[in-house]
Amino acid sequence: MKRIVAVLGGGNGGHTLAADLSLAGHEVRLFEMEKFKGNMHSVFETRKIECVGEVLSGVADISLVTSSIEEAIEGAEVILVAVPAFAHKGYAELLAEKVNSNQLVVLLPGTLGSLEFVNTWKELNANKDVVIAESDTLPYATRLEGPGKVRVNVKILVQIGVFPATKTDWAENILKDILNVRMVSNVLEAGLSSMNPIDHPPGTILNAGRIERSNGDFYIYEEGMTPSVIRVMEQLDNERIAIGSKFELSLMTIGDLLHTSGYGPKGDTWEVLNGSRSLTPIKGPSNLNSRYLTEDIPFGLKTYASIATYLGIKTPVMDSLITLATILVNEDLEDQGRTIEDLGINGMSVSEIKEYVTTGQILIAK
Repeated sequence: MKRIVAVLGGGNGGHTLAADLSLAGHEVRLFEMEKFKGNMHSVFETRKIECVGEVLSGVADISLVTSSIEEAIEGAEVILVAVPAFAHKGYAELLAEKVNSNQLVVLLPGTLGSLEFVNTWKELNANKDVVIAESDTLPYATRLEGPGKVRVNVKILVQIGVFPATKTDWAENILKDILNVRMVSNVLEAGLSSMNPIDHPPGTILNAGRIERSNGDFYIYEEGMTPSVIRVMEQLDNERIAIGSKFELSLMTIGDLLHTSGYGPKGDTWEVLNGSRSLTPIKGPSNLNSRYLTEDIPFGLKTYASIATYLGIKTPVMDSLITLATILVNEDLEDQGRTIEDLGINGMSVSEIKEYVTTGQILIAK
């Protein structure tokens, strides 16, 4: 079924979503904020995006490219938010009082950002009945190659959690027409299955000297994911899985997540990453002031560690990586990012949190 889709964000993900869905015959409205409009001037002028690569090729004609959020979302059945996690709160505020209960909002990816959206809307007394979902990863391994041009290395099977989870079937009915999705139990499972906070920080921190020496000529998956780096990654992954266990979630390992999503062959973490035709060609990061640290630490590991502390779970590897990243970036990342307070679930018991993500209602103790 053809859908009316709003794509918010003009980066790698937004460009690729708008192009892919347009080529598939959907009506797509691509939104970028006025202050970033200059970064995609040619797309605003031509309404065209070129896709190159084995996975997706052709020139897509976008129905609408706009800096008006009202124009972008009016009549849209689904609103795909493809922006960095540090922009989530701003977009939640932007969409307050503008979205209705017939529209599905989806964060691609979320890393528990859906709960921050809901909490922000609660604080603003807005969008009370709006359903929001989030994925564990972006639906593509993709990079901008120039103005209005993307190279897509692979399409990804994304795991989707819905808030409230009682609306999962309704959301799936919409999303199956536009994305390759696997629905999971709730937004906690989707958010705690995010891969970037688990593979990016160890790969970047433990290759810091090589990155600074490389002058931009560094391939994190091809040369940075050595056996010792992966051992650290797997210990970090064990801590993530322990957090999920508190909510009775059987989270997949990072190796299984990478394979199941389509990034690489079946095997252990080393085999998946080093056998990945889509990840090994990716160049970067070119420096340590990269989203691999400036986003995946404060809006990934810091969020997980905040939940772990609240639940009484020790996370020594996670805590160490947060500390090292703060030193390497020379910036106080601990004062940035998303915590359990931002998610709006502090003060709740585990059973109350589970009820909240399932029904959207907060239990009142008798």
